Amino acid sequence: MKKLVIVGTGSRAYGGFAERLVKNFSGRVEIVGLCDPNKKRCEYFRDSLGLNAAIYKDFDLMLDELSPDAVLVTTPDGYHHEYIIRALDKGCDVYSEKPMTTTVEKCRAIREAEIRAGKKVRVTFNCRFMPYFAKLKELLAEEIIGKPLSVNYEYMLNPNHGGDYFKRWHRFMEMSGGMMVHKATHHFDIINWLLDDEPTSVCAEGARLYFGNESHPHGERCMTCPHKTACESYGSVCENDHLKKMYFDAEKEDGYQRDHCAFRADTDIYDSMSVSVSYKKGTLLTYSLNLFNTDEGFNMHIIGEKGRLEFSNLFEGEKHKITVRHRDGSVNEIYFPKGTGSHSGGDDRMMEMLFGNVSEDDVLGQCADSFDGIKSAMIGIGANKSIKDGIRVELTPILDSLR
Repeated sequence: MKKLVIVGTGSRAYGGFAERLVKNFSGRVEIVGLCDPNKKRCEYFRDSLGLNAAIYKDFDLMLDELSPDAVLVTTPDGYHHEYIIRALDKGCDVYSEKPMTTTVEKCRAIREAEIRAGKKVRVTFNCRFMPYFAKLKELLAEEIIGKPLSVNYEYMLNPNHGGDYFKRWHRFMEMSGGMMVHKATHHFDIINWLLDDEPTSVCAEGARLYFGNESHPHGERCMTCPHKTACESYGSVCENDHLKKMYFDAEKEDGYQRDHCAFRADTDIYDSMSVSVSYKKGTLLTYSLNLFNTDEGFNMHIIGEKGRLEFSNLFEGEKHKITVRHRDGSVNEIYFPKGTGSHSGGDDRMMEMLFGNVSEDDVLGQCADSFDGIKSAMIGIGANKSIKDGIRVELTPILDSLR
């Protein structure tokens, strides 16, 4: 039985991990401790899941008293490094929610701690386990389009989903690294993984065009906003009983509001971004992320020497479809079943690989390590620097120093 503790008891830790661990891994993993500065939230987390777990505000004390085998880090992104390093130094393996961290310096500190401790950091990139990405990985390995030369990847969120990042701690660059790190780290990791390659440089543009500029009618928070009936980003935390108990009922502990107005100007992250990334093997990635689109989903084209792979999850039927367009003009359409569950079944499959002792069957290399976390984070970190300084950022020297 693996003894696990969790630091950061928000909704991602609850729904993405703890709920599944209790339901599917009770004989293999035991959650023995919870750590969060908000004791009220910890108590709700423990009681609603029926855990027999001790509650702590002091992370090091929890590790000393409980001697866990592993730590799950699900705090705000800007704090990940602190808990990863302290856990490693206490002899624990670590599972880190994405992104692993948010700056070059924090990446370096994590790598040094991992080497020093002789323990491992796993980064929970659930997109690798989604059926359509797994299928794309298989097709590229079969060289169905030959060597990949160019990737066009367009990702869009609707105003309700995109605006939600502007209601939470994510709206501060210091806390999340912005959407180039927090959100796009998923997307950059997928490209790194599909191509089995490393980024060498990045150039980016970014702006705050819709949210966070008070251009729309706005209030203090959704719950009390007089404009809620007309706002496409409205979502009061009190209209969901689970979120109400997890956040609103715990506000008096630390003052954190989960439904801050998305249009208030106290933010410094971007809501529209475009990126160009070059890779060691010569592939060029053109990527865009928009947080206020009319639709939700993505389009991806991978163009190779022999043809093109196309996939979109915007307008789908009962099955997934990947289109293969060959250089001779012929077209193949590959259909396969959709995954069920959250993130197209990616969450459940990832949990089975990480906690179900089947990682030795990881033929596609879906389980991500700390260097995978660094590679994806560094594209976002470099993109932020490129936007700020108006330059192309070389990544190879940084990645070489972090191996």
